Amino acid sequence: MDVYNSTSNSIRTLVNALFDEIVAKTGLKIKSLKRVKQALKAVLINLWLANLLGMPVRYSRDKSAYSHNRRYGKLYFKYHTLLPVIDALFSLGYIEEKKGRSYYEDKKKGYQTRIWPTPALIGLFIDYQLILPNFFQKPEAEELIIKKDKSKKLVGYREDKNTHQMREDLEYYNEFVKEHHITVNLQSKVSINYDFLINLFKNIITNRITIEQVLYGNNQIVIHSRIPQHILKRYTDTVNSNPPINKPTITQEFPCKPPIDNRLHRIYFYAKLRFIDFLVSLNRKLHGKRKKNDKRFLELFPLEKIGIEHLQFILNQEYLYRVFNRNSFQYGGRAYGAIHQNLPKHMRPFIHINGEKTVEIDYSAFHILMLYNQEGIDYQDDPYLVCGGPEMRDIYKSVGLISINAENDRSAYGAIKDKLVDNRIPLPNIDKPLVSLIKTFRDAHKPIEQYLFSGIGLTLQNIDSHIMNAILKSLMDKGILGLSVYDSVIVAEQHEAVTKEVMTKEYKKIMGFNPRF
Repeated sequence: MDVYNSTSNSIRTLVNALFDEIVAKTGLKIKSLKRVKQALKAVLINLWLANLLGMPVRYSRDKSAYSHNRRYGKLYFKYHTLLPVIDALFSLGYIEEKKGRSYYEDKKKGYQTRIWPTPALIGLFIDYQLILPNFFQKPEAEELIIKKDKSKKLVGYREDKNTHQMREDLEYYNEFVKEHHITVNLQSKVSINYDFLINLFKNIITNRITIEQVLYGNNQIVIHSRIPQHILKRYTDTVNSNPPINKPTITQEFPCKPPIDNRLHRIYFYAKLRFIDFLVSLNRKLHGKRKKNDKRFLELFPLEKIGIEHLQFILNQEYLYRVFNRNSFQYGGRAYGAIHQNLPKHMRPFIHINGEKTVEIDYSAFHILMLYNQEGIDYQDDPYLVCGGPEMRDIYKSVGLISINAENDRSAYGAIKDKLVDNRIPLPNIDKPLVSLIKTFRDAHKPIEQYLFSGIGLTLQNIDSHIMNAILKSLMDKGILGLSVYDSVIVAEQHEAVTKEVMTKEYKKIMGFNPRF
């Protein structure tokens, strides 16, 4: 269950009609008309998404799950408002439910209740022409400065001049980025995988991404959202027939493999043409089949393998918020939230800003060099190459970064092994490879060996977050949009030189030395 905003007249009309039916038939007691309707709207949007994704909506019936901190408390569900609305929809036959946990989900998520729409509710979605996801959107982050404790639970804090300044900087950036058109333009030879396609589909139907163009061979198809009336009529006839046409309900087992009703999907297919048709079908086929570290979902293949010569999509959600950790403004603080940050690294070169190609400028060996600089050493070599040459660089990069973030050597061993497995890098064929790798890295970097297994990573992130904030501000003052990726900045090609100057200046201002690029 997630929070979404909507100003659609169609969803408002449906909410009002269902609200009247709920009050008339269930006798629901209303304390706040506005809050009940807001909850009903949110539940309906979540159910709409559930149908298209072919999976249930998960929510808790435990009252303690609805506690909240006032700072983060506007966009949330109230227990005494949400549950009566869900129960009323169930009693009226608009949803089905099942308690439990599906086998593919993390057990930490708990034993919760699943709900999904019945054919009757799908029929209402179609009747009110709620077909495409353009009737709702994910709201911008309500609180731009987020603080978490060690368990990653949100915690409150007192405002001061620093929090005010950080929030003001983020508001400045978030308004500035809205003035720009940010797209990703992928050609036929670009590598993709099923994991990317599934995430793309989810971002499309939640309006974080908009498909702008798809080119199959020589025929360009521009995605549009107009649905002809005869297409609507073809599928709404099954709703209005007397007696209504009964369709089988969703399976009682999890995951909810097939959506319960295909009418909405068929109209959606027509409106979004065959690429979206392909993504929806792919999601339905693969949903629930993925296991942890399933290599099939990560295997790369060219875009042309699925018949596409060119794919262009718009990144709609590019606003940022900052997250601090360990209940302190001295740990963490990096900016998150923008869609481009989650793109596969090899796709970032295909980002365009206002139609112009971009370049990504990144600090080299960022945190390792920061540690040397803190020791007053102007280290300008590649700290990973010195450990074992070019063929071992990626291995020692993982070893170095994980070692300075780890709290102890034992946790570092496991994390290094997992990282290499994820990157499909085999361990060296030597005795006690993990111990040997760490020893080699330590010996190559004696001046900073005291920082290994110190957990200093979050402190370094705090420093680099302030450097990045200063970079983005300086670029905006020059009329330049920079897209941050933690230790790098993406800008239009024409701004490469000035961006390097800004990045050098802001780094040196904090660390006292020039960075490496």
